[in-house]
Amino acid sequence: MAAVAMTFTACKNEAPAPAPEPETPEVELVSTDSIAAVIEAADSTQLSSLLTEAQAKIEELTKIDPAKAKDYLAAIQTLLKENADKIKAFAGTGAVASVIDAVNNLPAIEVPDVAAAAEEAADKAAEGVKDAAEAVQDAAAEKVEDAKAAVNDAANAAVDKANEVKDAAAEKAAGAIDDAANKLKGAIGQ
Repeated sequence: MAAVAMTFTACKNEAPAPAPEPETPEVELVSTDSIAAVIEAADSTQLSSLLTEAQAKIEELTKIDPAKAKDYLAAIQTLLKENADKIKAFAGTGAVASVIDAVNNLPAIEVPDVAAAAEEAADKAAEGVKDAAEAVQDAAAEKVEDAKAAVNDAANAAVDKANEVKDAAAEKAAGAIDDAANKLKGAIGQ
């Protein structure tokens, strides 16, 4: 029983394991070495198949990692340009040529400018902080004005109350003096 209690206690004192970071799915690319080997072997059917597969992988990779897709496309296009004469010698102008044209004419892959996006986000965050600071400053100034008004109201109320007490005391004193004078007159006149 003690061992079980110690086990539970030990488990509670451990820090929770960090949540795993989401992994970017890996795209299995057609290696440029495979394409180069097929070109050397002068196998037009295999070259057409590999280039069609590479084209699909480029489109898939563009959605996941545009920078890597751009580099991969450039590597394939460079390989095809360097071996254009060899390819024309065995493939001619048939289906392989159209696949090569399709790969060479793929649109440029735009790689998002992460630094610019980060800078823009930082600027927006700084602007938000500035706006929040101004709002807090305005609210604080308003509270200070409210506090000053409350202090002035309290001071005016205190002065009014003091005047009321003074007036009441003066009235009582005047009434007491009148009573004393009347009593004195009554005592003298009697």
